[in-house]
Amino acid sequence: MAILPVSHSLDAPPAETIEQRLRRLQAVWEEETCVLSNPDAITGHWAFQEIIGMGEPVIPLLLRDLEKEPHFWVWALPVMTGENPVQPSEGGNIRKMSEAWVKWGREKGYRW
Repeated sequence: MAILPVSHSLDAPPAETIEQRLRRLQAVWEEETCVLSNPDAITGHWAFQEIIGMGEPVIPLLLRDLEKEPHFWVWALPVMTGENPVQPSEGGNIRKMSEAWVKWGREKGYRW
């Protein structure tokens, strides 16, 4: 019987994909803010801020989420894009805000 040496690899674990990082941060954010009602506390959470900091690469992922169902991503996208397609009369209506962002994304040529 041959004895095989034990391999102690110093290789780093595989890097997260952009979507994996987004979903990991999203899970933390949702878990830690699900009981909050203060929008400033929800959007000021460190994980939400990290998602915003991910920038352009996550915009199609957020738009895809909004297409599936309304979500608080409507609060991240204006910061990330510098734009706001939501009509003032729709402010506060997450469903309408989500629809406006999905429409905006299509008009801007985003694909998801």
